[in-house]
Amino acid sequence: MDTKAEYLIKETDFPELLKALLKGGTVDKVIGAEAKVSRKTGEEDRFSISPVLWEKPEDIEKFPLSNLIAYGFSRTDSASKFLHEKANGAKDGKIALVARPCDTRALIELNKLRQVNLDNLFIIALEDRGITLNVSRELRSEKELDTSKIVKEKITDDGLLFMLEDGKTKQVDIDVADNCARCVRKDPVIADLSVTDIGIPIDSEDVILKVHTNKGADLLEASGVKTQDLSDDIKSSHEEKMDEIIKTAEERRAKDLAEWEALSQEEKIEQLKKCTMCGMCIRACPVCYCVDCILQKKRKDKAIDNVTYQLTRIAHDADRCVECGSCANNCPMDLPLSLIFQSLNEKFEEKFKYKAGESTEDLPFRSAKAIKEMELEKA
Repeated sequence: MDTKAEYLIKETDFPELLKALLKGGTVDKVIGAEAKVSRKTGEEDRFSISPVLWEKPEDIEKFPLSNLIAYGFSRTDSASKFLHEKANGAKDGKIALVARPCDTRALIELNKLRQVNLDNLFIIALEDRGITLNVSRELRSEKELDTSKIVKEKITDDGLLFMLEDGKTKQVDIDVADNCARCVRKDPVIADLSVTDIGIPIDSEDVILKVHTNKGADLLEASGVKTQDLSDDIKSSHEEKMDEIIKTAEERRAKDLAEWEALSQEEKIEQLKKCTMCGMCIRACPVCYCVDCILQKKRKDKAIDNVTYQLTRIAHDADRCVECGSCANNCPMDLPLSLIFQSLNEKFEEKFKYKAGESTEDLPFRSAKAIKEMELEKA
């Protein structure tokens, strides 16, 4: 994806971009984000972020940007899934959304399935390391950290770094999810604008904003957000850190996949036997789109066992898996689901030269057209 320009903007100005989308009529609705608020205390839970649909500029008071970058949406939510399920895939209106790199890949696959209309989207992508999981629970053992004093967070090489109200920082040993740690696809595939904090210190008020399309440039100008040219030092720091992150992910991916391949089929099946058929993997998957799920029906009718349940789901989704890791992140039995899909994707790329979520022009190798072409080649 091309980048037309790169700037620094104040993190606090980010909501102005979203407001401008609605003020100028670029979109009808914006899929934003908000922190969960306790009904009992009225306090925000900065670790629990949910998607929300905004229709008026005045609906947008603030945006939990550092939270969303570090934690992602809670549980089974994702921007791409919310768009598909709650905003009809932008098929009857123009929608803006803030999307992770894996969301952008999911949007491409959903477009191939005619579940979303890419022409009606304005995409602001995040360029990130990945997400951390169950942070609120993990921090219970950090007795010296008052979570109510946290004002910002950032994922670093050493874990999760917090900035507190008094300007001090606290480093905690919480790494990104396993799937994210071995994900080498850190860049968004499609976007009008993108935002990242990689290469920016936590005590900076700025984030990097990249412009990828004319629509993005027009929106930035219309928003009135003040920009600062990206210095060579910051640009180099960002690019070097991204290269380092991807190299580390490649090494982790190679190691984990080698260990998985070394297991016997019996050992792999044994892990699937832990499945309780709870359906969390299905609910979390951004490219699952069936209105009536046959697996859920068979489970309810007690007409399927847990291994067949998982193998059927894997067979159903494998060739369009965008490696978001949501299935594994939400599995209560800690099944190696993302590892299974990543392993299959490696084989699909080798045999069919196909990577899900890379291009709207790629022909899925299990489509009728692709199969017909392969048959003609053999004839």
